[in-house]
Amino acid sequence: MARHRHRPDDDYSDGSNSDSPDDVSLSDEDEGFDVEVDDAGYETSPTDIDDKESNDTGDFGDDCDDFGIEDQVQLFDGNLHPREYYLKQLKEFNEAAFDDEDYSEGSTILLDGIEELYCAWFEYDPQESFKSVSLGSLYNFFDWLLGQKAGKNGRKKRGTKKSSSLGTYWKVYRLVYERATGAKLDAKLNRKMHRVLKKLAKKHGLSDQKRENRCMTVDDLKQQVETTLGTTEKSFSLGELRILCVLFLLLLAPTGARPASVLKLHYRDIRVVLARDPEGGPHKVLIKFTLEFTKTYLGTKDTKTVTLPEVMFDDSLMLSPHVFLEGILFRHRAFEAPSLTCPDTVSRLDIHPGEWELPLPLKASIDDVYIFRRAVKTLVGYEMSPTEPISPATIAGWVRRVGELTGFEVPTIPYNLRYNAANVFDRSSNVSDATRNLMLDHANSNPFQRHYLGRQLAVDPYALIRGLEPQNALVQKSCSIGHSISKRRPVNLTIDQAASVNSHPGIKKLACKVKELRQQAKHSRKAMEKYKKAHDKLRSAKQTQRRALKDQIREQWTNKQAVIDIENQLAGLGFVEEPAIWKSNRPRRPAQKRLMDALTAPVESTVEGQHRRRDVAIYAVMAYCVVVEGPARSSVKDEPREDGRYAEDGRHAAVLSVFIASKEERPRRCFLCVGLALRLEPDDPCIEELTHEFYSAGDVNHKIHLQRHALQIHGTVS
Repeated sequence: MARHRHRPDDDYSDGSNSDSPDDVSLSDEDEGFDVEVDDAGYETSPTDIDDKESNDTGDFGDDCDDFGIEDQVQLFDGNLHPREYYLKQLKEFNEAAFDDEDYSEGSTILLDGIEELYCAWFEYDPQESFKSVSLGSLYNFFDWLLGQKAGKNGRKKRGTKKSSSLGTYWKVYRLVYERATGAKLDAKLNRKMHRVLKKLAKKHGLSDQKRENRCMTVDDLKQQVETTLGTTEKSFSLGELRILCVLFLLLLAPTGARPASVLKLHYRDIRVVLARDPEGGPHKVLIKFTLEFTKTYLGTKDTKTVTLPEVMFDDSLMLSPHVFLEGILFRHRAFEAPSLTCPDTVSRLDIHPGEWELPLPLKASIDDVYIFRRAVKTLVGYEMSPTEPISPATIAGWVRRVGELTGFEVPTIPYNLRYNAANVFDRSSNVSDATRNLMLDHANSNPFQRHYLGRQLAVDPYALIRGLEPQNALVQKSCSIGHSISKRRPVNLTIDQAASVNSHPGIKKLACKVKELRQQAKHSRKAMEKYKKAHDKLRSAKQTQRRALKDQIREQWTNKQAVIDIENQLAGLGFVEEPAIWKSNRPRRPAQKRLMDALTAPVESTVEGQHRRRDVAIYAVMAYCVVVEGPARSSVKDEPREDGRYAEDGRHAAVLSVFIASKEERPRRCFLCVGLALRLEPDDPCIEELTHEFYSAGDVNHKIHLQRHALQIHGTVS
C-alpha cells in the first residue's frame, strides 16, 4: 500500500502552526495539493477522473448525472469570457499584491509595531536602513528599544521583563526585514545576533525564567467557579457577564482550546441535540460547538467540533456547562421552535422511533451574534451589546481577580485550564497522541513537550524506583495552582498600605508639581490643562505603585504566615486568627442567593427529580442574567477607618461641619456638595471647591442664596 513520504523537516518543526513563516518549511518535497488514497491503496490526484459506476459523490453531485463530456468541453472552452478578457487581465495583473504573507491580525499588529519603532529610531528613511543593516545598528536599536520607558502621549510602559520577550522582538524584526526587502536576513548576521541578545538581556537585567505552566485541576476549577458566582467583592455591570465568565471556563476546561477561539464563538457555532443513549437510560442533551483555529498563517485551518454530553446525577451543577449555556439560550429565546421557551419543555420531548437524535435548532437571525458579548450602558441600566465581543484582556482580568479572591497564590490565567487539559489528555489511555494534538491545534507533539508538559513533574519517581504504589493524587495536587490556596491571603491593600505609596520619591515629586500647577490653574485654561495632565499622571503613578506593593505583599505572605503558624503551634497557641482584613460586607442579593442554592442542590435519586433539579438551576441562571449589579466598588476607598479616613484632605472636618448640635447652629457648607466630595479621590482638585465654606452661615440659611446654589450647582429648582 502506498504511503506518504516522511518529510525531513517534520523532526525539527515544533508543529505549533505559528504565524511566523520561520516555523513553516516549504521544501521541494512539499506537496502542492493534498493526495488522496483510494480503496486499493493507490495515490490519486484531485484532477483524476474516477470511472467507477459506484462513484455518486463526485464534485458535481447526484443531480448532475446528465452533465456530459460535451457540456464540460463547452464550459472550459472559453464560453464564460472571451479570450480578450483574459489577455487584458494578464496585462493588468499586479504581482505585488501577492508579495505579502498571510499573517494573522495579531501578528500584523506586532510587525507594524516593530516597524513603527524602527522608523522612530532612524532619523532617515528606514527602508534605506534595511539595505545597510549591520550588527552595530541592530545592537543599538534593541538597546534603545529596551530602554524606552514612555509610549504614546507620555504613557508609562510596563517595560520588558523576560529575555523570551526580547527573543520575540528579534523574530518579529526578521519578519519586518523580510517584508520590507523580500529577502531573509543574512544567516551569519542572524547567528551573531543570538550573542547580542544574550548580552542585552544581561545588561538590562532580563529574567530567563519562563512562566510556570501550572495546571488548574477540576477541584481548583470548582472553587474558582464557586467564588465567581458567590462573591460580592467582584462586581459585574450585568448579571449575564458573571454567567458568561463561568461558561467561558466550563467550555475551556474540557477542550483545552485557546481562549481566543472560545471567545469567538457565535450562536451558529453551537448545536444543541437531544440524543438517545446507546447504553440505555434517559435521553441526554448534547452540546456540540465548533471552534475555529485562531492561528491563520498561510490561510485558515480546519475547524474542529467538540461534543459535551449531559452528565446525569451530577453531584455539582456548578461544573455543568449545559445549565449555564441553556440558561443563556432560554434567556434570549434562541430556539427556533416557538414553544421551546422554558427548560421544563425539554424534559417532555421524545425522539422518533428508529432515530438517534432530535435537533433543537437555534434561530437563524442570531447566527452572527457572539455568545460572549460585553455589556453597554444605557439610559435605564445595562444591556448586552449586539456586536461587541468580550476581549481576551477583559476575561483574563476577571479570571485573575477571582483567582485572588479564591485564595490562589499564583496568578490564575485561562491557559491554566489549557495546560491541565493537555496533561490530562497525555496521561489518558483513551486519548491518542494524534487526538491530543488535534484538540490542542498542534501539528505534532513538539509544542506539547516544550510548552505544555508541566515542569512541575506530577509523578512519584521515588515510589517507582522502589517498586511502591505511587502517590499520584498527592503529587498531582501539589503541582496544581490550588495546593497553596488560602482564604487568609490578602487580596487588597489596607488604607495605611495604600497611603504608604505617597512617601515614594517619584510620587512626592509629582505631587509637588501638581500642587504648583493647582495654583496656576485658577488663572488660565492652558494652565488648567497642564494641571489635569499632571494630576492624571500622578494618579496613574500611584496605581502602579499600589499594584506593585500588593503583588509584593502577596508574594511574601506565604513564608511569613508559615513562620507565624509554626511559632504559634509550638508555643501551644494553635492557629491564632489575625484581625480580619476588611472585605465587602455587602450581602448577596436574592437572585444571587437563589442561584447559589439551585446550583448546590443535592442530587436527586430519580430521573424526574434530576430533571427538576436541572430545570430549577436553569431558571435561576435565566433570572440572574437580567440583574444589574453596577460598577465595581474600590475596596480601599470604602474601607472604614477609626482615625478618620479624610483627615488629610479636610473632608473629615467638612463632614462634621454639616451636622449641628443645637437648633441655633447653622452650617457654612452644602451637605450635598460634601457628600459628593466623599466619592472623589483624595487628590482630586474638585474637593477644595466642593468643601469650601460660604461667606457666612446666613448664606446657607437665607432662602435666596440656597435656591441659587441649588439651581447653579445641583440643577435643582426649589
